[in-house]
Amino acid sequence: METSFQPKILAFLCNWCAYAGADLAGVSRLQYPPNIRVIRTMCSGRVDPLFAIRALKEGFDGVFVGGCHIGDCHYQDGNVYTLKRMDMLARLLDISGIGRKRIRLVWASAAEAQPYADSVTDFTASITASGPLDRSRQTLALAGLSRALATPRLRWLVGIDRQVTERSNVYHEKTDTAHFQRVMQEAVETEYHKAMIQEIISQAPANVRELAEKTGLPVYTVSLRLNDLERNAQAELRGHEGRTPRFAAAA
Repeated sequence: METSFQPKILAFLCNWCAYAGADLAGVSRLQYPPNIRVIRTMCSGRVDPLFAIRALKEGFDGVFVGGCHIGDCHYQDGNVYTLKRMDMLARLLDISGIGRKRIRLVWASAAEAQPYADSVTDFTASITASGPLDRSRQTLALAGLSRALATPRLRWLVGIDRQVTERSNVYHEKTDTAHFQRVMQEAVETEYHKAMIQEIISQAPANVRELAEKTGLPVYTVSLRLNDLERNAQAELRGHEGRTPRFAAAA
């Protein structure tokens, strides 16, 4: 890897805390790498994980999200939902092979200019060490991530996390946190696998073995995911090649 590589990092900063901390760092003339491009948001809770994937698709090598400390959110608990979303995104990035090292979530108050600068410095060093994101080799992965993150299932699970693990239902029962995390991990893997398959068959019909080769998944797993897609009217049988069935995205 060339030492001249300078990463491009997109930062989403909460207006009330991280952005104010960045502003104080500038006023205080603190030194930190100039590799980030900042988008100010009213709350870190407004940062959709899809924004991060779009940034990676469009040329950024990493995504930095800065918000208020837990308990200090100006909108009560927007940053808690950010924490849940970023955890889901990190799992997806690991499964895709891109890796969670490409994203960073940091809490910084308006008075924490130095911690903010240190976080940016550390993340920039981490991305520099990782090297540029090779989009030519990650085209399918990035497309699959976009599709998976848009699915109602993953968005619903993130939304109900606190409701079912922290609050009792009418029977005074709570869902075990470890059990919920296992459900979330299974959902993340399943939706990502289906998303990759959808991406491929949306371009041209393919058989199970072709899909396995392109996705790197076992043939059995591809068959299971195709069954799921067919049941949900997202894939359909589109002819045969000899005795081998070919599948395409449902019209």
